[in-house]
Amino acid sequence: MTTYAEEPTSFDRTPPMDIDAEQAVLGSMMLARSATLDVIDVVDGVKHPFYRPAHEAIFDTMLALYANGQPMDPITVANQLQQAGILEKVGGRAYIASLVGSVPTAAHAGHYAEVLRNKALLRAVIDTGTRLVQMGYEAQADHDTAAEIVDAAASNLQELTAAAKGGNDSREWLLDRVVDAVIDEYDNPRNDVLPLPWAQLQSVAPMEPGDLVVIAGRPAMGKSLVLLGIGRHVAIKHRRGVLISSMEMSHVQMGQRLLSAEAHVPLHHLRAHTLDRQQYAAVGAARQRIRRAPLRIDDTPAVPVSKWRRRLRQMQAKDELPAALIVDYLQIAKAETKAQNRVIEVDQIAVGLKALAQEFKIVVIAAAQLNRVSEHRTDKTPTMSDLRESGGIENNANIVILLHRDDYYERESPRAGEFDFIVCKNRMGHNSTVTAGWQGHYAEIVDMGAE
Repeated sequence: MTTYAEEPTSFDRTPPMDIDAEQAVLGSMMLARSATLDVIDVVDGVKHPFYRPAHEAIFDTMLALYANGQPMDPITVANQLQQAGILEKVGGRAYIASLVGSVPTAAHAGHYAEVLRNKALLRAVIDTGTRLVQMGYEAQADHDTAAEIVDAAASNLQELTAAAKGGNDSREWLLDRVVDAVIDEYDNPRNDVLPLPWAQLQSVAPMEPGDLVVIAGRPAMGKSLVLLGIGRHVAIKHRRGVLISSMEMSHVQMGQRLLSAEAHVPLHHLRAHTLDRQQYAAVGAARQRIRRAPLRIDDTPAVPVSKWRRRLRQMQAKDELPAALIVDYLQIAKAETKAQNRVIEVDQIAVGLKALAQEFKIVVIAAAQLNRVSEHRTDKTPTMSDLRESGGIENNANIVILLHRDDYYERESPRAGEFDFIVCKNRMGHNSTVTAGWQGHYAEIVDMGAE
């Protein structure tokens, strides 16, 4: 009968392991409760630090005892294993008792844990390599499958890299260092805040690397123009990289709007081929300014988060990582897995976009659709609750900005030509409404200046 105490036999060669070190770790934890933290600090983030399944079962049992404030002596550990019905499978009471005798002192628990961690990482490398080879041989020879395998390979290797850099590394910061960092940032303002074409909005809601920013509005309210305005300002004026994922409009349609705004010529004349000589010259000058701008437009429809991750990895490898990824728009992106309903899928997409912002330390700006509820109210001004399929969107976003134009609903409004950015969620500042100028015929929203 196979027991937990037996070693795996699925490898042609014996994988890296150190049974003595495994026994020493468990024995140290039984000798001194304080050794548990030393061990956890080292092996945290490493999958299966023990080679023998029996040792991992004992370790998990001891961690449960530690978490509940119970002693971890051989008798208590054996009793707990017996209650779980696995005592004999891990070697019985005699084996549990022998673990204490395998180490003279608990003082070196951290060293033994480092040995475990290194062996476990080597096994993980072997396991990952084997699985990737199998995936390569078993896959169908089509582009999508190949891309998925490459993405899986990159993801697995990234996990291994993160685990290898883990161990004793800590994300904890002493308060004095936190305060020093705050004062240093105040004295030396960061220059990685995303520049915006609207000064007052920049002041109210600065967009920083790691942020997920949601720009929400009803159809035809101006979401795409806001996104394109940000992308144009960042790439053309400030020469910082931007990747726009346009799942609603083609690259030609996006290009027409961008050229119209940059040249300040009417969009309908550009599309109808009716520009006069002066306007055509303005387009030519704008073309020269745009030509060298680091702005990329991808009009692939229904893109999943995994494709953006692959593209960002490729750009990172070439040292071309953009300052911002702009997604137009969130609710038509593709979920990685089919869920029970679209709300859950949109939640998954929002979580994925937030993860991209944090992983690559860029700003991710995503347009989102508002539902029709606001149109049935007397006051048409949108609120956060109008976000369509909104649960995960508002929870994951650092900043949520709703768009509103009075003249969208009432042409003779006294506020005709005004465009409102309603900042209704702002984790690093206050909520406010910023007004800009609507110039839809030029495919542009212009800055009216701070009041």
